[in-house]
Amino acid sequence: MLSIQFDSHHEWWVSGYVFERLFRAALDAGTLAPDLAELLYVAYANGGLHLEYLEPEQARRFVVGLRRAAGSELRKLEGAVSGPQDLTYQVSMRKLVAIIDDMEARS
Repeated sequence: MLSIQFDSHHEWWVSGYVFERLFRAALDAGTLAPDLAELLYVAYANGGLHLEYLEPEQARRFVVGLRRAAGSELRKLEGAVSGPQDLTYQVSMRKLVAIIDDMEARS
């Protein structure tokens, strides 16, 4: 499991498989810029990411990119969940979207 801490009130616990699947989808779709690719390895090496330790602009681009990719992935999965891994991924994407949306509503 990885802990992605957006701020002191918003944390997303996610399996490495789900995080990597979303991360790679975001890179492939261009919602995450290639210069953010190293964050995947940082997350694995540290058991997660604490976004408050990133440069503010880097953290913002990371959050926006993941949110866009999660929304896109949810649209792709509508009516197309084909097994337990897809279901876990879909549930995790919903949780991420809810976390980010709540975080943005509070700011």
